[in-house]
Amino acid sequence: MTSSSDIGPGAGVGLPADGKGSLAGWWPRIAALVGDWAASMVVAVAVFGTGVMTESGWRSFMVLAVFFVQASILTVITGGSFGQLVAGIGVVRLDGRELGVWRPVLRTLLKCLVVPVVVVGAERRHLADLMLGTAVVNRR
Repeated sequence: MTSSSDIGPGAGVGLPADGKGSLAGWWPRIAALVGDWAASMVVAVAVFGTGVMTESGWRSFMVLAVFFVQASILTVITGGSFGQLVAGIGVVRLDGRELGVWRPVLRTLLKCLVVPVVVVGAERRHLADLMLGTAVVNRR
């Protein structure tokens, strides 16, 4: 017999159906990405000038570089990027162990490549999460 706590997104990977630790919904995830990108744009403009928005060459990659650095470092330290922390979501390993350093860095690198995060598999987990054994969950 299946109980109501076993039904819903995340049940297949051992996560609760709702509340803290359950799979994050699409809207908080999208809001987190928009927040991350906006914060990265502000920092990149402050550090490298407005050319990051209008010029070609190396400056055109500075928003992406800032995004990569902030998302990687904050995920290693706190389990979530700036936008994820604000949205109340974060990244966890499904085996319950610490994220470590290489998983968040590789996950952010794959996110910067775009394709691995638009290919979504079961349980609302994109290709990078499937590869790394991670999931984005609600923190509250």
